[in-house]
Amino acid sequence: MRTYIFIVCMLCGVVSGVVYDVLYIARCVLCGPYKSGYTVKDRIFLVICDFLYCLVFAVGFVFVSVMFDFENVRWYMFLGCALGAVIYLKSFHIIVAFFVHKVYNNITLKKEKRN
Repeated sequence: MRTYIFIVCMLCGVVSGVVYDVLYIARCVLCGPYKSGYTVKDRIFLVICDFLYCLVFAVGFVFVSVMFDFENVRWYMFLGCALGAVIYLKSFHIIVAFFVHKVYNNITLKKEKRN
């Protein structure tokens, strides 16, 4: 049963990576992908995105725990969630970030050419 719970928690971590990518794309659209040019308003938006990510992850974890009837919260459940998120961020997120930067740079170049 512990292996099953661990795998479910890993999938919960992977789903949290997808949520992170949605917020990452929103951040790049509104603030740009490069942190060096962020204003105070952009940093406030980042804090709001981070808060939303943590809130969605916590609600999702509790929802999964209730739906799958996990008796207690164990350390390996958090380890599974963290491992799933790291696996996602080290694999698919790299592809998403690459394409977001490419699209952002193309849009920026087209705007500069028009001006």
